[in-house]
Amino acid sequence: MNIGLYISTIVNVSLLVILCLGFTFTYMMEKFPNFAHTSFASIGTAVTYYLVKFYGWNPYYTWPLSMMIGGLVGVALYLIVVKKIKERAFTDITLTFTFYIVSQIIVQCIAIFSYWILMSSRYQSNGFVLFNFDFRWNGIQGVGIIAPLTVLFLVVLLEGFLKYSKHGIAMKATAEDEALAMGLGVNVPIMHIASWFISGSLAALAGSIIPMWLSTSVDFGDTLLISVMAGSVLGGLASIRGAIIGGILTGVSKKAITWVLMKKISVNMGSYEGLIPILFLFAILAIEPNGLTAIYWRNISVHNIKVNIKNLVNSIKNSLNPD
Repeated sequence: MNIGLYISTIVNVSLLVILCLGFTFTYMMEKFPNFAHTSFASIGTAVTYYLVKFYGWNPYYTWPLSMMIGGLVGVALYLIVVKKIKERAFTDITLTFTFYIVSQIIVQCIAIFSYWILMSSRYQSNGFVLFNFDFRWNGIQGVGIIAPLTVLFLVVLLEGFLKYSKHGIAMKATAEDEALAMGLGVNVPIMHIASWFISGSLAALAGSIIPMWLSTSVDFGDTLLISVMAGSVLGGLASIRGAIIGGILTGVSKKAITWVLMKKISVNMGSYEGLIPILFLFAILAIEPNGLTAIYWRNISVHNIKVNIKNLVNSIKNSLNPD
């Protein structure tokens, strides 16, 4: 594989891991798939594109602001939509359908934004692209270096937050058993708000990265959703580590399988790259809906049971044969 394909794989894997983390985070806390999650990414794209094109910002300087806006949108949707629906005791399927509608509303808002850009400044409106504003290091586009480093930083930060901080532990407790967490004094509403802020921030960050590598369209979130779902389900929707593993495996496999098919069959096979995560998702749901982490922990449990039984048998034998 040439260097371009390596960099493309790295950037795509980075994007998938970020989006899978946010998607899984929402599912862990709210117990429903947020079909608008990848549409949040388009908010980050719009913010970054606007600041770079109209105000000459360095694309990387827009990321914190983009994350802040994405996080606030996530919090607003929780307070206005999710919280209200849950108070009325509607089922999770209601939230799923509602957020599909939310995703379409965001798409239309981005389309309006795109049209406004075209009419007010005559900039191209059928897609946002910023790779000409990126720096290069030894012939490598900057995002190919910054994106994976950012993912590494986020993974370490998120793992540390959930494992060692008081608020992170409280958030995990809320995700596992909300009633018990509330009984232990955890401020459950604040935990939900914080989780939506984190999820929205991660999606918007991914959206800010995307136009630095790819030319996007107003509905590119829809094309990303299947890949994100495949990665999240592959790793396991109840595990942050699973989201990381699933995002990496889906991103690498998607590029590697497409490259092999293009080399062995025809270059035209590249146009079917989007089919791979769909097949992944179908296979996962058919074989192991709970993902790879479920298989891992099940194997550990089976192993522990076998070891305990073996130790018990040996103990009995020793007690019967003291000599």
